[in-house]
Amino acid sequence: MKIPGFVGATYEMDALTLDCQRSVNLYPMVSESGTSKSVSALRSAPGYTTYSAMAGGPGRGGKTASNGRGFVVTANTLYELNTDGTRTNRGTLLTNTSRVSMAENGEQLMVVDGEYGYILEFATNTFAQITDVNFPVSEVVTFQDGYFIVVEKNTINFAISGLYDGLTWDPLDVSSAASNPDNLVSLISDASNLWLFGSQSVEVFQNQPQGSAFPFVRIPGAVIATGCAAWDTVKAFDNTIAWLGVDEQGRGVVWKANGYSAQRMSTQAIEKIIATSSNFLDSYAYVYHEQGHVFYCLQVQGLSSTLVYDGATGQWHERTFVDKTTNTTEQHRGSFHLFFDQKNLIGDRITGDIYHQSLDIYDHDGDEMHRERVSPHLQDEKRNITFSSFELDCETGRGLTTGQGSDPQIMMTYSDDGGRTWSNERWVTIGAIGKYRTRVRWSRCGSARDRVWMIKYTDPTFFQINDAYINAT
Repeated sequence: MKIPGFVGATYEMDALTLDCQRSVNLYPMVSESGTSKSVSALRSAPGYTTYSAMAGGPGRGGKTASNGRGFVVTANTLYELNTDGTRTNRGTLLTNTSRVSMAENGEQLMVVDGEYGYILEFATNTFAQITDVNFPVSEVVTFQDGYFIVVEKNTINFAISGLYDGLTWDPLDVSSAASNPDNLVSLISDASNLWLFGSQSVEVFQNQPQGSAFPFVRIPGAVIATGCAAWDTVKAFDNTIAWLGVDEQGRGVVWKANGYSAQRMSTQAIEKIIATSSNFLDSYAYVYHEQGHVFYCLQVQGLSSTLVYDGATGQWHERTFVDKTTNTTEQHRGSFHLFFDQKNLIGDRITGDIYHQSLDIYDHDGDEMHRERVSPHLQDEKRNITFSSFELDCETGRGLTTGQGSDPQIMMTYSDDGGRTWSNERWVTIGAIGKYRTRVRWSRCGSARDRVWMIKYTDPTFFQINDAYINAT
């Protein structure tokens, strides 16, 4: 029989006896043909390899401009990426650790770092600090209708630049999101609307008719009673906006906009994981899409895994990095994303290196990618079940010609106490190159009244699970 729900999302509850599912570096995908052998499958998350070695500090932010030029900030330096993987120093910031925000107006790139603002002129590559005394301290910048727009840190105010001029700031070009007394945290321009995120609420503004003293006014009724917990979790996502929320009732829910209201995007299981973080302030997110899936990758401060929502399926999975020196599991190394040179590029949150991320890459820049699936509970009204065999329907015969992965191995273990303790690891091959008829099967798997299965795979080859089966009485 097929194991119900073996292909699924991360859904681990506080009570493991209720649900202990995990999908780590594996994500569910759904067949669109309607005639596939399986309705869904678990596919390996993308790996990555070095595109440009930065070194020297954390990756703080990145952006591809509308002219195709790609920019990243590593430590205290703004670099422009070149398509051969080299980089060009375009300027030095006065800070070197906090995350940065970038926006562009077609002629200028603006960078803010929480203390200062900077402008890079595209035509001359001149980089300068914004010295206008009316420029406010800000962590986040966006662009709309010719204006750079920033939140004035620790206030309810936001300010706009001169028209297509990020170096000029008029003291009268300031407004406020005043429907609630909470300070503004973040902002984003989306579909000609300006979304202003406070610590407990959201207000949506739009550009009003010409001739008005200040161009942006709040849309009547466009107020959401859910705020933002960390400014850099606010991202345009799947034709809407997503963010990590907080409000008067609590914190730790991931929301997305549905019109001018907030729709819950996280699950109880994801919120359980988020709740283990003691401080959200340095959390962030980035978004990318590949092969029909659009992913919201959430790095919550203090967690050991990255939480990823797939807009194509509405399901969550986790991504991790295993440090081979310390043998510890950490969050994924991604710090930001930019699409440049027809590639998905991510910055390393520690080293600042820029990686090419792709489903055609099967490790983490030479380090093993640990894919893991913990199944739902399998039981039959507490009757004892004897398992003659456990078998995976997975991609086989995709081994490499030499080295690790030439005879790829997969591990299975199981738990009969709700996922608290596990049996000895048992390894079998999934087929050397060309061995497409390999059966991935384990026999004599004991008996239990409640069984949870775990599989793990680390070899650098293509990997996908279509289904899992048991022969049992």
